[in-house]
Amino acid sequence: MNYTQTQEVNIAMNSNRDLFEKTSVPKAVALMAIPTIVTMLVVVIYNMADTFFIGQTGDAMQVAAVSLATPVFMVFMALGNLFGIGGSSAISRALGEKNEQRARHISAFCCYGSLGVGILMTLIFILFMDGILKMIGASPATIDYARQYLTFVAIGAPFVMFGTAYGNIVRGEGAAKESMIGNLIGTITNIILDPILIFGLGPIPKLGVAGAGFATVIGQFVTCLITGVKGFRKPPALKEFHSVR
Repeated sequence: MNYTQTQEVNIAMNSNRDLFEKTSVPKAVALMAIPTIVTMLVVVIYNMADTFFIGQTGDAMQVAAVSLATPVFMVFMALGNLFGIGGSSAISRALGEKNEQRARHISAFCCYGSLGVGILMTLIFILFMDGILKMIGASPATIDYARQYLTFVAIGAPFVMFGTAYGNIVRGEGAAKESMIGNLIGTITNIILDPILIFGLGPIPKLGVAGAGFATVIGQFVTCLITGVKGFRKPPALKEFHSVR
């Protein structure tokens, strides 16, 4: 890390500490709550985007397929929140106790844990796809469409879980705005790509429901990337995660 980066890290550290230690409670709550509320609204829009654009195809079977797969996506987000919300709470307490080493260890465990569980979920859903589709209620008329969509959603499971966990951890360190920006840009990416991949554009073929799933994966990847870049300079807990090789 060069001198300029070190200065930026120190500024970020002081800013986050001031938020928790010196800022008045109403102001601190507002600074944390508003970006968090926006993030939650963005997640709702994210979940609606695929259904909306698939609905424009006029094919009820494709709409039903996306609706069937939505609970699976929510399960992935719930598992990410398991690491992210629990981890951010533990990190906040560790930082309040000025135990930065413990905060770093919690951050590393939650980030790598969510990524590992995400990869495990991908393998489970790919290997047992047909059984899972029947269990969630796919009919012979919707199972092919649901398989196309859920395959992409399953591939994106590590990004969904890691992005959710990482965003919460960044927020737990006081960087709620950075977490919000990552989710916002990822959602915008998904919304832009949905009509392009679903209906086709120029050399891009019409992919239908598979295009909606592909757009979801790309959007989640962008969320991870943006939040990661923003969170990279947000010490101290994330420093441990980025230092582990």
